[in-house]
Amino acid sequence: MIRDLSRSLVVVGVLAALVAGCGKSNKSLSPSETVGANATQPAPGLDMLTGWGRSDVLAGQPFGMSWPFGLPLSIPTGCAFDAGSQSFVCGPNTLPNGLVETHSYQFRDASDAPQSAYDSLTTASIHFASHLSGTTTGLHASTVDDQHELVVSGLAGSESSRTWNGTGTSAHQDSIGTKLIETHVNTTITNVVLSVSSASNRYPLSGTIATHTVVSGGLMPIDQTASLAFNGTRYATLTINGVTYTIDLGRLPRLPVSGGPLASYN
Repeated sequence: MIRDLSRSLVVVGVLAALVAGCGKSNKSLSPSETVGANATQPAPGLDMLTGWGRSDVLAGQPFGMSWPFGLPLSIPTGCAFDAGSQSFVCGPNTLPNGLVETHSYQFRDASDAPQSAYDSLTTASIHFASHLSGTTTGLHASTVDDQHELVVSGLAGSESSRTWNGTGTSAHQDSIGTKLIETHVNTTITNVVLSVSSASNRYPLSGTIATHTVVSGGLMPIDQTASLAFNGTRYATLTINGVTYTIDLGRLPRLPVSGGPLASYN
């Protein structure tokens, strides 16, 4: 595995290695080298880049199956309508791992007014929110406080694309042996445009995902800013602390094969 880039991308996944001091690389990756063509595990790194990937694993994907960057693939259902917040709310639920998870979604029309039900003709946007907190049970304890908000717009009537925006904060304290590793991730999703039909284009047409990740407590502290820019092709541009790489999205798992994000009302 090409460890230099993987260490930058999969911050959470290599915490144990950082504590153990196994952070040296046997091979470097030049900025011009395409990630995905040669790296053996680019996808997990990209999933973790947003901070959503790890939270989805811990929370059991509260909004169902998601695109690799944490964007739900279908219109949500299953939560009770709360008249006070004009939202559909599930939770708080205590998960098997000891964490408490709450999530909600709200349908809005073109004037941004909340709706009590999804309508394929008049629902213009969906607002997602989730909160995951508590301390996990098990061999390695983790204290978690994750909050995410997502908005998908452009849904009303017949449309050819949808646009995602959102923010998230993720704070984790992981006990690994005698070490306490603290990880903080701030994420901003800006105008990520996805085609309705993956047959025409299964890759984001435009937009960016930006993160700031700070890890402390291990042998190798991390302070990393990263941004991923899409251009409608399978190759996206990833910039980490000012160094630019090319990401091959064609090698990522869980890209929608048909229908596109939010293609079905389940």
